[in-house]
Amino acid sequence: MDRKSFLGLGIGATLSIPLRGSQQWLPKTQVSGDQIPQADWTTLRSLFPLEKNRTFLNNGTMGITPYPVLEAVQKSYLHIAEKAAYPHHSDHLESELAQLLGVEAQEIGITKNVSEGVNHIAWGIDLKEGDEVILTQHEHIGGCAAWMRRAQLEKIKIKTVALGKNASETLDILKKAIGPKTKVMAVPHIPCTIGQVLPVKEICTLARERGIISVLDGAHPLGMIQFNLKEIGCDYYAGCFHKWLLGPIGTGWMYIKKDRLKETKVTHVAAYSVNSFDMSQHPPEMALPNESASRYSYGTFGGPQLKGCEAALELYQQIGPSKIENRIRELHTYLRNTLLTKEDAVEILTPAENKSNAGQLGFRISPRYCSKEKPNSGFVAYARKNGLILRYVGENGIDCIRVSTHYYNQESEIDRFFELLKGYAWNE
Repeated sequence: MDRKSFLGLGIGATLSIPLRGSQQWLPKTQVSGDQIPQADWTTLRSLFPLEKNRTFLNNGTMGITPYPVLEAVQKSYLHIAEKAAYPHHSDHLESELAQLLGVEAQEIGITKNVSEGVNHIAWGIDLKEGDEVILTQHEHIGGCAAWMRRAQLEKIKIKTVALGKNASETLDILKKAIGPKTKVMAVPHIPCTIGQVLPVKEICTLARERGIISVLDGAHPLGMIQFNLKEIGCDYYAGCFHKWLLGPIGTGWMYIKKDRLKETKVTHVAAYSVNSFDMSQHPPEMALPNESASRYSYGTFGGPQLKGCEAALELYQQIGPSKIENRIRELHTYLRNTLLTKEDAVEILTPAENKSNAGQLGFRISPRYCSKEKPNSGFVAYARKNGLILRYVGENGIDCIRVSTHYYNQESEIDRFFELLKGYAWNE
């Protein structure tokens, strides 16, 4: 096809967005940047491109990306395309995140997701055959697969433990699980299954006292609850931006305590992970990987994605971490109290004590009051058909329904969820 024929197809006319200065596809919200700190929750909902006929109660899987983040990503892509600019990455994101979490910027590395961070950590810790790693029975595959693969290849041992009904019981279970071969305790800060907040500060103190390395899967806390990594005292932490912080999909981060950096092996390297290299030498030379956690952020950066992460952090700070956490807890309480009106017909799995819950709640439909086969997975499928998105937790035999609410959710959406539940499970 020649150029004239191609242009004759009217390709440009079929595009729904303009090719330059194209912010027109992002509708105006009801709230501007300077109004955000004072805005109520109903108004702040206008920051999100949620369909009016869709109820999303599954933030624990993926946060809905707000317009300020989408705009930051779009602007960055346009800048790169228009200016032929290479997406270099400064350490601004690491610095901002480190300040929020109470650590140093050199202890923060940027990754694509929690799974990547866990892999860097799991393969970087020096272990030998017979060494034991403690995991929980509430792991996401991304948080445990690397450890299990290492067990397959190198014959390290994996021990799994249950979670207690409260913080003290969980801590006691972990204490009893420690043996003479235990080298690593790798647990989720907040499991993806039932949203139970683990007593991580106490767990890390226990590990440190026993000479055990502490690793936390932090897929959920950032943007949900406030925490300080220095105060927690963990050795390693892997988190993400795209869940509760509401950043772009496929963005993550990791933390390595400064005094662990030198002893942590670096198994994957490329540009930005080494100081220099020279292929003209015989043999070729390469300087050792740099001494900060940024060495794990190797290769070409997804610049626009990281600009979106910066925008997500800025929005989080604008609204206020305390304000957001309080709203999330407020919705959790409303959800729990709503379910408790049918207390005999449901089993709530997430602990009731305040320090052990936050933005997610797991529960089961009692088979005594519901005649349906596989009622929990069945309800999640039924809800989806009716425009309500939840998560069914089927892994590890847990078999429950998980509801996760963020500040963009409303009490009326919880009411709608409950009405659907009553109609499905108890024909009310």
